[in-house]
Amino acid sequence: MKKIYAAMALAILLNSVPARAEVVDVSTIKCSEILAMSTEEKSYILIWLHGYYGGKASDTTIDLTGLGDTGQLIGKKCGANPNLGLMTAVEQLLK
Repeated sequence: MKKIYAAMALAILLNSVPARAEVVDVSTIKCSEILAMSTEEKSYILIWLHGYYGGKASDTTIDLTGLGDTGQLIGKKCGANPNLGLMTAVEQLLK
């Protein structure tokens, strides 16, 4: 039941944010760029990354609590490697 409430809260949060007509190619984002983004933008990218890599692994689950930890790991990796591509950094963390 807690998962349903968490999913509903996430849906409400995402629907309450004003839509922007912006297209981002995540494969071109550098670590330095993700570090400079607003918390809101980072959240969008983190959720996209989770879905992308979860889809590649056929994993249909989402750990809403663990997303923050994952974001911190990515932030540390990117802070130490600002010229690294974001997706490269994530792939290195997945190994």
